[in-house]
Amino acid sequence: MEIGLSALIILIFIAFGMSVSSSFLAGGLIYVLWSGSSLNAIASTAFFELEKTTILAIPLFMLAGSLMGATGIADRLIDLAAALLRKRKGGMGATIPLGSMMFGAVNGSGTATISALSKIMLPRMGKMGWDKRYTATMLACSASLGFMIPPNMNAILFSSVTNASIAALFMSTLIPGILWGTLLIIVNNFVYKKWLKPETMTPDFAMLLEEESKESYVRSVWKATVKAIPAIVMILIIFIGIYGGFFSPTEAGAVSCVYAILVGILNKSINKDNFIDVFKSTGLSMGTFMIIMPMVAIFSRFLILNQVPQMIASGISQITTNPILVILLIDLVLIIAGMFLDAGVLILVITPMLVPTAMSIGMSMTQLAVIMFVCVGIGTVTPPMAMNLFIGGKAANVEVMDMMEPLKPLLLYGSIPILLLVSFIPELSLWLPRLLGFSV
Repeated sequence: MEIGLSALIILIFIAFGMSVSSSFLAGGLIYVLWSGSSLNAIASTAFFELEKTTILAIPLFMLAGSLMGATGIADRLIDLAAALLRKRKGGMGATIPLGSMMFGAVNGSGTATISALSKIMLPRMGKMGWDKRYTATMLACSASLGFMIPPNMNAILFSSVTNASIAALFMSTLIPGILWGTLLIIVNNFVYKKWLKPETMTPDFAMLLEEESKESYVRSVWKATVKAIPAIVMILIIFIGIYGGFFSPTEAGAVSCVYAILVGILNKSINKDNFIDVFKSTGLSMGTFMIIMPMVAIFSRFLILNQVPQMIASGISQITTNPILVILLIDLVLIIAGMFLDAGVLILVITPMLVPTAMSIGMSMTQLAVIMFVCVGIGTVTPPMAMNLFIGGKAANVEVMDMMEPLKPLLLYGSIPILLLVSFIPELSLWLPRLLGFSV
């Protein structure tokens, strides 16, 4: 009874605009007062949640991504993606999903991916005659690829809740992430004509494209690849370091930061001013997250103590024991939750609640994680809490409602199919980790 009322109060507080961290802290305190529990549980839970060494990987990878953005590596990755897709119809629209996958490989954050790519792609595609509503929507949908391609910040969070292997979780998202990006590129190929108006292309950009067309495809790809070598080397360092057994994911984040700083110094793209700004922006982003995380963990602990996960599993089993229907119910719960909850909050709160249900049908934690990550990605573009849509719309100066029309095909034919694939074909998530010898 008390836990249900506390959960309702949290939702009401969030609906009225109170911060997520304050809402969850208030819900936890109200539960303690009503139930007569000890306040010691709040302090100890918050402390031990932040003490986990795996969590340290999150600010390190965030900082590394910000440093790489400051060095101009994001621009070079986009140039490489554009060169690879130059001969494809609607190639610049298809560049966004490919660029998101590339940038995700050095950052692991969906928010950072859309923030970085919107600064590059919106002006470039605007000059080419693309409708900014479509550009902003494709940026929002593709941003999810930023945390599907390892290193994956959400995988680190999921590991902190379930103790699953971070390295295995990183690999589990790679194939689904590539398939997701490929589907978005295919959808773009069918819809781009509606959103591209070549007659509105600026003269200077038309001249630039004419000059580029004179250069051979192989030569343009080679030049773009050479320029992107610093980013490619960083990706190799992360993958070879972790899967070669040279260092842990947390240590990989630290090595990435050092490497990004060295790249910035060597190409003289980092100076005293922007170096400090990068640390400030990363600190602000991470500070917000580090406040939310222990507050959410406190309430999650109370949910577990009240056996809410077991109650949910029991309730679902009473509805159906058919594995297919149970999986569809899990998908539905995650999609609805993703419409209202931030990615980090969803993983920290919903994961413990769904673990017993997943185990009851023999689903591995790795597959549950991938399903959750895809649902988180869908949640970032489905109102009312569509964070990526809001970021993309603000960057393009368009209303979220105006993004609904271009969103429909990207969501229906790009995102939903991936969710169904990872839900009902476990090997898409499990084959690669197993191949590398990880327990899934």
